[in-house]
Amino acid sequence: MRLNYFFILLLISIQSCKTQNVQNTESVKETFFKEQEEIGTPAIKYIRNNFYKLYVLDESEFTSKIDSLKNIFTSHLKKYQSNLDKLTLNEEVININYLFDKYLLEYPQLHYEFTGEKIKTSKTNQLRINHNLRKINDRKAYENKYFKNYIKSFLAIHSKKNMESGLYTGKDNQQLLADLNTVDSIFSNQDVKCLWKGEYIYNHIDNMGVKSIDSIYNDFKISCKTSGIANDINEIYNLHIRNRASHTIEFYKKVDGFNLEMHIFQPDTTTFKGKRPTIVYFHGGSWSQGKPDWFFETAKRYAQMGWVATAVEYRIKGRHGTYPFDAVKDAKSAIRWLRENSDRLNIDQNKILATGNSAGGHLSIATVLADDWNEISDDLKTNAAPNFVIANAAVYDLTTRSSNWIREYNQDTNLVNEISPNELIKKTNTKFLLIHGENDRNCPYSTAETFYNKMKSLNNDVEIHKIPKAEHFIWYGKHSTEVENITAKYINEQNLE
Repeated sequence: MRLNYFFILLLISIQSCKTQNVQNTESVKETFFKEQEEIGTPAIKYIRNNFYKLYVLDESEFTSKIDSLKNIFTSHLKKYQSNLDKLTLNEEVININYLFDKYLLEYPQLHYEFTGEKIKTSKTNQLRINHNLRKINDRKAYENKYFKNYIKSFLAIHSKKNMESGLYTGKDNQQLLADLNTVDSIFSNQDVKCLWKGEYIYNHIDNMGVKSIDSIYNDFKISCKTSGIANDINEIYNLHIRNRASHTIEFYKKVDGFNLEMHIFQPDTTTFKGKRPTIVYFHGGSWSQGKPDWFFETAKRYAQMGWVATAVEYRIKGRHGTYPFDAVKDAKSAIRWLRENSDRLNIDQNKILATGNSAGGHLSIATVLADDWNEISDDLKTNAAPNFVIANAAVYDLTTRSSNWIREYNQDTNLVNEISPNELIKKTNTKFLLIHGENDRNCPYSTAETFYNKMKSLNNDVEIHKIPKAEHFIWYGKHSTEVENITAKYINEQNLE
């Protein structure tokens, strides 16, 4: 009996020690990850804030810089190697490699975009890159977010080459086609193929809509029907189809084989009679992505208030393989089309308001100022300028090297000045409201202020509102209510309702 008693005490003691060890291990891991975030965040921020300066370096200097930053992480890990469990230790070694080797993987392409110099990856760096690709067909490996991000960059590089091959010229949804063909050519594991295809299709719908992807959607449903993301894609696809059916869609222009859509939300004509004020929305997305759908809910609200509300589809890089010059021409064509159809659509031609966020704000401004960019099929006698422009976090300087599109544009870069608002200042009857975040890093507030001062110097009717401490995406999130209130107040003051 006494023996059993001591045996039980021994078991309790052993279990207590095990529990204490687990608690100690978890406590050590918690401290490790907290410290890693504290020392690692500045390193990653340094790369982000010095992106251009880093990628113009030659390969050896660039590699040395990246490895020195990587060493911050590895040195911190070494301090804990005797206290961390083996699994965590091994995972962190792998994660650090994926995190920093991704910069080496992306270096040749970004160095070329920044400098125009083509380089071949050194053997040493290529070995590191190839080593990280060993599990590319291992479905389980994609549970690691660092590995998945690494492979995403690898695919983006190959997809870009596919886009530049000319294989998709004249086709819609060019980036998606290039992405899916890249997936087919690189992966042999069907589950991994479906993982990436599903992600690309979902992201495309989310950021560029469902126009002209019926065959892609149906092929995915057949080949990847057991994929975990299949239900999500089915849901978002059908939601977009329903939303497109909720209003009138007309073509305002046919160009290069593309039928460009005008989405029209009409007010109740039994309540709102006669010619109506009209809002024309140009979506953002760096002229590379975006969709009219982002404005649909807002358009419905404007229509309920008696407006003719419209959302414009224009050519973008991700779908049509084009640059902002074509987007500017499309924006001007859209305003002209609305004027030419004003009687039929009950539009008051003295109350046309163009608006947009970021690149969409740029296009709203460009309809007024970019005189030299017009579609050959347009009737130039029809005024392409709206009566009012409200630009949220707009792009005023397109010449900066931080702009993705200009890094890729290898033709006459002097032409960029012809669509860059700060180079297009003139006297105009159009009235402007500029709303911009004080801490916008994408489109610095100083560029908006420059535009305001230059336009004001010619006695143009222009207002500027600075959103304190706000960054770029002022149209949603914590600053959206303030932007909406500024907009509503301006519309009321201009007697547009």
